[in-house]
Amino acid sequence: MQIHRRSVSARTSTLVIAVVGSVIAGLTPPVAAQPLPESVVGKTATLVPNGGFDAGDRAGHPIGWSVEGNEAGANIVNLGAWRTAGLGSLEINDAEGTAVSVRSDRIVVVPGGAYTLTAKVKGKSGTPAWLYLEFWSFEGTRVGVTNVTPAFSGDWQTVNVTATAPANAAHVTALVYGSQAASGASYWDEVNLQLAPQSYDKALGAKRELFLDDYRIESAHDVGRVLHPAQTTQQPVVRADKPWEASAYTYGSVFKVGDVYRMWYTCYNDQPPNYFLCYAESMDGANWDKPLGRGSIGYKDVPASQTNIVAEGGGTIAYNPDAPADRRYALMRFKSGVVNQTLGYYVWFSPDGYTWTPGPDKPVLLDGDVSNVNYDPATRRYIATIKKRMFTSRTPGTYDRSAFVSTSTDFITWTTPVIGVSGDYADDGAAEAIGGLEGQIYGMPVAPYESTYIGFPWVFSILNYTAGQFATAADGPVTVQIASSRDLTRWTRPTRDPIIEPGRPGAWNDGAHYTASNILVGEKTVQMYYAAFNNGHGGAEPNNPDRDNHVGQTGLATWRRDGFVSLSNASLPNAGDPGEVTTKPVVFDGTSLHLNAVVHGKGTVAVEVLDADGQPIAGYTAADAVPIRGDNLDVEMKWTGRKLADLAGREVKFRFHLVNTDLYSFWIGS
Repeated sequence: MQIHRRSVSARTSTLVIAVVGSVIAGLTPPVAAQPLPESVVGKTATLVPNGGFDAGDRAGHPIGWSVEGNEAGANIVNLGAWRTAGLGSLEINDAEGTAVSVRSDRIVVVPGGAYTLTAKVKGKSGTPAWLYLEFWSFEGTRVGVTNVTPAFSGDWQTVNVTATAPANAAHVTALVYGSQAASGASYWDEVNLQLAPQSYDKALGAKRELFLDDYRIESAHDVGRVLHPAQTTQQPVVRADKPWEASAYTYGSVFKVGDVYRMWYTCYNDQPPNYFLCYAESMDGANWDKPLGRGSIGYKDVPASQTNIVAEGGGTIAYNPDAPADRRYALMRFKSGVVNQTLGYYVWFSPDGYTWTPGPDKPVLLDGDVSNVNYDPATRRYIATIKKRMFTSRTPGTYDRSAFVSTSTDFITWTTPVIGVSGDYADDGAAEAIGGLEGQIYGMPVAPYESTYIGFPWVFSILNYTAGQFATAADGPVTVQIASSRDLTRWTRPTRDPIIEPGRPGAWNDGAHYTASNILVGEKTVQMYYAAFNNGHGGAEPNNPDRDNHVGQTGLATWRRDGFVSLSNASLPNAGDPGEVTTKPVVFDGTSLHLNAVVHGKGTVAVEVLDADGQPIAGYTAADAVPIRGDNLDVEMKWTGRKLADLAGREVKFRFHLVNTDLYSFWIGS
């Protein structure tokens, strides 16, 4: 891991770009990307940034797209006769014997997902450019391509390409290509790339439905997703206070087993391999002890019997109370070695979390160097998210850190890692906004939570490769954000603000942030321990008295139950516009509808029940609903003289009416 003081050499690789015939050979793959957040709740946005070609760089090329070949033959133009909407369009004006390619930024793909690419094109002369839908592997090889060759038309026409992403695909791109076999001028506008929706299950069980995605939402207006950052402790809850601790930070795991909170955290010191996994425990989650005598590794003249060091190399732990007694605790950590052979992630098992037995003598997953593991009791699967490096970053010769997801039933045999979250157009823009280069994903713990999986991507905004003692691995802030997935394959990122906010300048937590691999869910709160440094990823500047030492410590972040993101409306009676959210059809077996909501002053929330055709059901209209007010972690929605149980088994929709309200979740009770 490069969280503190170690730098892992980027592996070298030759990117092979597949071709169609020989006409598009040799193109450099552009920056990796992740689907943009939905701009409007309940309305699907195109996956392609700047698909209307309304923004360009100083060379006249579209932002968010790369131009290769005859660059003079591709330009953004602002001519009313040659655009369909917005400010501009893309002009492809290619001479015979040359070729020009205009390719979108890479977008993280869903293997097996059905993609449809549409665009509008109008010919001016000769042969129009072609439209391609391309799929790329982790190594940067093009593994699938479909295209359409429009016939010339002096009027605007819509062309489309559809294809299914291959199993080994990592990215998808759109390409407008002016062929060297012909010449002509054509104009392109309104490029739209869509992924077919995932299969929808109408059955609404007892698990809570959060609003981290649009899975249950059919339509909405006058509401927005609002991120609610965690409440954090003013002081660290675990500090570096032992001789073997230069830093003590939760790149690790925390569980409550019985009445005891148990923490495995990373300490750094001056003895090889520098990173060690240490153990602490607490009765209240706030005050921690570091019990000596449970360690298995000593430090200089301190014997193992007098430390709390339980493993070399750091790592994260999954706790499975139903596993065989000697495998209740499962550890994954990175070990260096030969690329694609011995460099990768290794596993150990323990009955108590102190004494560890190694698993296979080879990595269970390749690459490195950050991993997070968790256990999902509902599916009886372990979940690992590992950092892998693709040579698709903006900086030539360096790697693009991304989070890949894999699962296992035994912690030894793992599924082929699939890319989950990668730095994208929005992350790059955020880095640029503070004078930086690009955004990457340093790691991403994944926690099963109610009806979804919640990811906590560690977003690394790279500023430069020149500052700090670890400059070659890049400097810049690392912030914790939020993502979600229903199936561990399709990931959405509802906001791009930090879910754990850095401290103010000079605070112990004003630098890079990382987290534990898991969360602790209670009746009223969700807690997550996190690591904070007093510098960015680059660390302290050597021999610079104006920059502090690079120290990592552990804090505690707390949210209200379900309280990561709300659907929010800020209207007031007779002032502003009330919000409305309608679900897709659902079927339930329970007897009551429950909400987690904060209704602010003079506000209300009420729910009406619609039939499958969207018509209010008599007795369950908004007028029949008893309005809810106040701060409610769990409040039952009621209707005058009616019971929800009477609609059990019937296909219905719920319509939420929000006035000055933050709605966090809803669920069916029994």
